Amino acid sequence: MENLVNQENLEDIRELIESKIADVPGELILVGAIGSLLLSTYLNKTGHTQAGSVIGKLSIPIIGIGLAKYKDLLKSELENFKAAVQ
Repeated sequence: MENLVNQENLEDIRELIESKIADVPGELILVGAIGSLLLSTYLNKTGHTQAGSVIGKLSIPIIGIGLAKYKDLLKSELENFKAAVQ
């Protein structure tokens, strides 16, 4: 089996991910990430440590994406507010 994630495909993968999450609000991504962290904690406490570890590791990049999208939203709202005030 060949490695599908290589330098040539990395840009295509990034563009695919960005196009898929472009319409999803940052708040929804953050709520999903927090939910996955809670699920990871629950799985670890009930003895399913491997599943909890995988879900916990996946939630960290999701949190980063959600924070970046939410920051962009706040920045655009602040610019709109400044334009309305002037």
